[in-house]
Amino acid sequence: MMGPTLWGLDISSLLMLVSGIFYVICAIVVYRSYRTEKSELIGALLAFLVYQSVSMFFMGVEMLSHNMFYGNIAGFAVILGSAYMLKFPLSKFSAGIRNSVFFVVLIAAFGVIAWFMQSIELQKQLMTFVLWYDLVVNGVIAGGSIIVYGLKVRENTLRAKALTGGTGVLSCCMVANGFMLTGSMIIGSAVGFLAPLFILRSLRLGKKSAGN
Repeated sequence: MMGPTLWGLDISSLLMLVSGIFYVICAIVVYRSYRTEKSELIGALLAFLVYQSVSMFFMGVEMLSHNMFYGNIAGFAVILGSAYMLKFPLSKFSAGIRNSVFFVVLIAAFGVIAWFMQSIELQKQLMTFVLWYDLVVNGVIAGGSIIVYGLKVRENTLRAKALTGGTGVLSCCMVANGFMLTGSMIIGSAVGFLAPLFILRSLRLGKKSAGN
């Protein structure tokens, strides 16, 4: 059953499409900072924005077209993005270990998607799995590690970036996904749309802290 509509289109679907475009714009802004400050933190926030932009846009396309192919693209983007996001919690380990975990998750992503492609019924269950996966891996593990890092670090600039940026990741991966899993698609889509604002705010706070 279709929810509230705007111009004859489902509002939650439109929010997902607009969010995808908004995330791309935010990713470009963060990428400019990443070029001058290639840190693990900024890299994780950039990875978050990139994979969410792809996921949200194609999730919106699937909701409007009812074509599961686009949902499969969205699901793969989330699982692939987690391979990059998990580099931050493992930043204390050697580059070899981090690269090994990255490739293991990458291979697992292909394996999971391939398994869900076995039948139409499995494909229908993919998005529910992806929302839970995003909540736990990218939200609890990756996003949580960013918050913990922000609480521990003493430098004001890094603390501001980590706590505010981590809040953005948690608001999308945990809060927004939580609403979607309970059927509140419009609220979940709206929360997801607002998440990048925390990340952009984290960059501004970092610059202000650096100037003090």
